[in-house]
Amino acid sequence: MRTIRNSIILLLIFSFPASSQQNDFQNWTSFRLTKKIYKRTNISIKEGVRFRENTSILSKVFTDVKLSHKIKKTDIKLGLGYRFSDEYNFDFSSEYKYRYYFDFSSVYNYKRYKIEIRDRIQIEGSNTDFNRLFRQKFEISYNVRKTPFEPFVQFEYFLNFNEEFEKLRYSIGFSHPIFKKIDANLFYRIQQQLNTSHPEHFFILGTSISYKL
Repeated sequence: MRTIRNSIILLLIFSFPASSQQNDFQNWTSFRLTKKIYKRTNISIKEGVRFRENTSILSKVFTDVKLSHKIKKTDIKLGLGYRFSDEYNFDFSSEYKYRYYFDFSSVYNYKRYKIEIRDRIQIEGSNTDFNRLFRQKFEISYNVRKTPFEPFVQFEYFLNFNEEFEKLRYSIGFSHPIFKKIDANLFYRIQQQLNTSHPEHFFILGTSISYKL
């Protein structure tokens, strides 16, 4: 893992779009319900819809269920989740995919800043083939003084079990409450594929709504 971490800086410097990349603008939308079921344990259900080809064609519809638990007297969270998705191909045929994942998250607070690091082990695929990935996401958010407005930046990488980077994500956005228990997020994301002959390069405008029961 030391070699992997030392490679991240070089990866960020040299991972600019190549001429052979396929570019696309996409729109991602999601809605999440969260319910506290026992002390520091929550369950959430997330419904998502994604559009591709300059947001003109449906790309994916998914349902994600996650159980999370915060360890007592710490800022560490553990999560276990499952996602079922219906993904649409260029010929408008669809394919069901299944995802299982385990999360380990930690949060660090400094004044009005919050730093969150999430490690995820993910297994995803169809009935015949599954891909295993390690994902690590870094997020820095800032609470603007005297407001509930919180801008944030994110970076995430996807690493397969052969220690090859498959994907990078760079995001910038903000969160803001709409009502007492309802929060809204708006973000702009760049997603880049790596180590493939025809990489895809996505520019994504995303929105998400969260409601706590």
